[in-house]
Amino acid sequence: MIGDNYQELLISTYNWLIDISKNDAQYLVALKAFEYAKNIHTGLRKDGKTPEFLHQIEIANYIRAVYQEILYPGDTLAVAFLHDIVEDYNVPFKEIETIFGYQIFNAVKLLTRKQEKKKNDTEHYFTEIVNCPIASLIKGYDRINNQKTICSVFKKEKQKSYIEETKTYIIPMLQRACFLHTKQNHIYEDINFILNSQIKIIEYYLANLK
Repeated sequence: MIGDNYQELLISTYNWLIDISKNDAQYLVALKAFEYAKNIHTGLRKDGKTPEFLHQIEIANYIRAVYQEILYPGDTLAVAFLHDIVEDYNVPFKEIETIFGYQIFNAVKLLTRKQEKKKNDTEHYFTEIVNCPIASLIKGYDRINNQKTICSVFKKEKQKSYIEETKTYIIPMLQRACFLHTKQNHIYEDINFILNSQIKIIEYYLANLK
């Protein structure tokens, strides 16, 4: 079932990118990023059965629902596909910049928490992300997608630390981004609403976990 749903979403996303690229060249970079990342993210997620690239595809489809309302839709879609490849597969930043350009490279770099085997200071990491209209959106959608599955893959203490980071850093970052990137402010507000709703569900689950 998981594999079937993944293939359907993969094909649907690919065909959609082809269609919009025919009418607007800015989406060609997103199509290129899709093909590039698909060949790198070939493993499974932490549950050992879900295709790894489903995470990127689902984030891209969150963006798909609002792509006409964001500042840089083509580049933002590209970053949805590329945001984990440096941290997970040690793809050089220079390669990202050469293939996809500075704006995409910069957003991917901002989202890469572990660089040169060193983890960025958390406060600094989110302070830098908030200034980028692409990275700030991707981080919000990334956390929505990750929180959707943490109850099935993380132990209780890990779940608690995960939602604590969301409350301490991600939600305040999104609230600040509303004032910096005003065209996208309603999208940040929607992301905040979803994250807070997820947190309530997770906290209820944890409180009743035996």
